[in-house]
Amino acid sequence: MLAQFLASLGRRARLMASLSSVAVLSACGGGGDSGTDLSSYLPDFAAPAPIAISFLTSGFTFNASVTTAMNNLLATAKYQNTPATIAWINNTFNENVPNGATQDPLRTSGAAFAHAAGFTGAGEIIAFSDGHVSATHEAITGRLTVRTNGPAVVDGENDEHGTSVVSVAMGNSASFVGTAPGATGIFGTFWDTLDLTDIAVRALQVGAVAWNNSWGYTTLQLNQQGWNAAFSGSDGLAYITAIRNYANSGVVVFAVSNDDTGNAGLMDGLPVLDHDLEAGWIAVANGVPTFVGSAVSAVYLLSSPCYESARWCIVADGSWKAAEGGSNVYDETTGSSFAAPQVSGALAILAQAFPTLTPHQLRIRLLASAEDDFFTGEGTVELADGYFKRYSVLYGMGYLDIEAALRPIGPTAMSLAEGGEVGTDSPVLMTGTGFGDAIEMSLAGTNVAVQDALDAGFAMPAEALATSARPESQSGTLLAKSLSSNLSAERKAAPGAVSDPFSSFTGPVLRMIDPDGTGTATVLLPQGGSDTMGVAVTRAMGDGDTRLDLGLKLARDGGKMMSLGGQDAATMASVTLGLTQKLGETGFLSLSGEFGVTDLGGSTEITGATTANFNAVKLSVGQGDLFAKGDRFTIGLGLPVAISSGSAMTELPVLREGAAMHYEDVTLDLSPDDRQLDLEMSYMAPLGKNMEMKLSVIHSDNFGNRAGVTDTSGAIAFAFKF
Repeated sequence: MLAQFLASLGRRARLMASLSSVAVLSACGGGGDSGTDLSSYLPDFAAPAPIAISFLTSGFTFNASVTTAMNNLLATAKYQNTPATIAWINNTFNENVPNGATQDPLRTSGAAFAHAAGFTGAGEIIAFSDGHVSATHEAITGRLTVRTNGPAVVDGENDEHGTSVVSVAMGNSASFVGTAPGATGIFGTFWDTLDLTDIAVRALQVGAVAWNNSWGYTTLQLNQQGWNAAFSGSDGLAYITAIRNYANSGVVVFAVSNDDTGNAGLMDGLPVLDHDLEAGWIAVANGVPTFVGSAVSAVYLLSSPCYESARWCIVADGSWKAAEGGSNVYDETTGSSFAAPQVSGALAILAQAFPTLTPHQLRIRLLASAEDDFFTGEGTVELADGYFKRYSVLYGMGYLDIEAALRPIGPTAMSLAEGGEVGTDSPVLMTGTGFGDAIEMSLAGTNVAVQDALDAGFAMPAEALATSARPESQSGTLLAKSLSSNLSAERKAAPGAVSDPFSSFTGPVLRMIDPDGTGTATVLLPQGGSDTMGVAVTRAMGDGDTRLDLGLKLARDGGKMMSLGGQDAATMASVTLGLTQKLGETGFLSLSGEFGVTDLGGSTEITGATTANFNAVKLSVGQGDLFAKGDRFTIGLGLPVAISSGSAMTELPVLREGAAMHYEDVTLDLSPDDRQLDLEMSYMAPLGKNMEMKLSVIHSDNFGNRAGVTDTSGAIAFAFKF
């Protein structure tokens, strides 16, 4: 059995001698697309059924401070001492690795980001099968349980391959840090099938999230003959049974060969022969990435490509300055042997971050989040129900990206108390301008549980569920109203407090006045297929210098003003009141008010139907013949239409600090705390017999009923008669 093992896939600056019964340590040059027909390497079997997953949440968030903390970590000695250098790789291993490659595995894998976010694999266990480990090395001392019956010495000296592997996965000391420095481990040798079976059984018993295997068979191929040789007899049957039992719940991680033989190895490609293993299997290749900005632009392979293992393969950077013999010795090394334990450590990190997800679900996250923009790919695999991921025969699913695996993958959704879910990639409540920021303020300080496309749980600020329409600058509206009006008639008309009942709307208006001038009907016409329309009737009372206008108005807002959901137009019914007082021969003062109720556009996905009250008020003062005969100057101060009172109730999956998620009734106050206040000025004058001019200027504080937002707009319009 010993003769069939490639005990180490690594390559070191100081090459170790090998036993005559063990294949010589092997390594290969950089991989790449050589123009070979890759279709023959695609596994020829149907995809397994998607893993069944359900909504579970751990309720954690990330923010910009994590990036700052990560950069601070990377500046410390223990993080800077970890990577092997490009110069060492060029001088000792392969001179073709480009100098522009980024040789910093803790950064490029996203492990440092995870550490900065507080995820180190704490509380998780990794199992290892390898040749020998120095369990007293400072990087792993006190955190590794060794179960071995095999030899600890190879050819007269310690084989520290296992020490390096364990340190890359979970090492931590004053001068070194591994991928999951908070994890613990169990270790068994691979010198005998019985030892391999033992560690598999033990890994299942202790709930190890990953079982790392940085070795492979040298003489057995990925075919039925290789299977029969590896798993024949009672010992072989016990071994494959133990593999199946562990892979049914945990994740088996196997390094690919360092030598490019043109095919996957028996163990990294084992799911090709036993399809049910795929859900618990990851193969790992060794590659150094290059970046453009924050994106991987290329990966230089230092090991065999993935080949038949592509659907469950991932690439990681296996060039490290890892633990060696003694208690505090570290040496530069590279190989897929040291890429694989990064994936095992990554699974431990994800297990800590998502404690309610199974190892199989964590495996899916790791494969789904792998960086794949640097290749085209030869196929796709359905990792979960409806979630497809492309893969490459050379690079598998792509380059390891733990940070991306920690963040939401695909669209996010929020489960509703009565069943079903609602997507949260965009706001659920898209309120009109009449609400301002009222709903966002009602939801501020509350976190809700959401899940991504792979059902990992996250905490999202509840205010992200809502957004209000932010009106565009008012200059366009001012100009449109001026150009659609009869400026001459408007300038000469008797002042009226409610002469423009649809001043808050856009769109053409048709106005009809009865012969005696006391009754007016105004129609807001729909435009461009919008659902904005309305009708208003007013009646003037009084004579002499004082005039009272009473009116009724019914309108549809097109979803822009009073709609709670932003999809359906709200219906608005209101009473309008106006008082106009003549001041001297050509001056006037007017006061108008509007009071109404709206249906808010009906029910939304997370709230029931309700109603709210709204109002508006405006005071204007004007003077005619001010600068020239026939001109009119008006200045006004007003609160445009907005919700004045009203509330709605919604039941949300709320996350409170230190408590589990539970559905909670949240009251939404619909009225903004800070109303928009407009200061308006207009000047109208004739410019000759056939020409009119209107200048309009408006300044708004709390624009859109949002605190602190301002807008100043103006428009000038000219009208000609021919």
